[in-house]
Amino acid sequence: MWSLTKTEHLKLKHTIGSKLPVVTPAITLLLVLSLTGGIENALPAGTWNWWYTMLLPGMMAILCYLCIQKDKELNFSTMLSLGIPAGAGWMGKIIYCSVCLLLSNILIFLGSLVGGMVFGTTISPGKGVFGALLLSISYLWAIPFYLFLSARFGLFACIFSGMALSAGGVAALADTKIWWICPSAIPVRLMCPVLGIQPNGLPVPKGSPLLGMGVIVPGVLLSLLWLVVLTFFTVRWFAGREGEA
Repeated sequence: MWSLTKTEHLKLKHTIGSKLPVVTPAITLLLVLSLTGGIENALPAGTWNWWYTMLLPGMMAILCYLCIQKDKELNFSTMLSLGIPAGAGWMGKIIYCSVCLLLSNILIFLGSLVGGMVFGTTISPGKGVFGALLLSISYLWAIPFYLFLSARFGLFACIFSGMALSAGGVAALADTKIWWICPSAIPVRLMCPVLGIQPNGLPVPKGSPLLGMGVIVPGVLLSLLWLVVLTFFTVRWFAGREGEA
């Protein structure tokens, strides 16, 4: 399986797809720096909030599309004629995108940590590490979802559906009691007690129910359940194309 993941890396090597997990966190930091202008304690919180509510979903949608694009142009004939189960090739793409997701979250953590040292922060390094780990887990469900949309419908459907789902989860559900029903609301809800940031980017007031850590375990389990379900159905869908090669 790891060899298939390396194959995906080689496909995207020297393309914008291989640079996205590094470039997007850098753009996030520069954007927030220009907007906050060095306001005390604002840079790390703003970086995290802009990252997981807007730029991370967008980056993952584009990355998944680029991971699919070359194979789709050949009607997936290369993947389907490798002599391995078609589902294994699909899983290789999921694992590769998962590694990119983790890398980008680590870079955001490091960037916000350095920014906090310069401009001040209310987010400790421990909370930052925990936040990066939770985001890497709670956004995994989006990878098979975006891969499927890219393979079945193309770039526009992938980006539009992904951003609409993310915006809906953030604006309508993340700070409500029914946050758990929407997978895109889960990561944002988990960041409330971990980083102390509301979905709108403001600090969570002291004594707010949003600070309750009881959402962490259910949120992680629900995210993993979404990952398993979406992976199962998308692998089966892709495996059904094996006879087309």
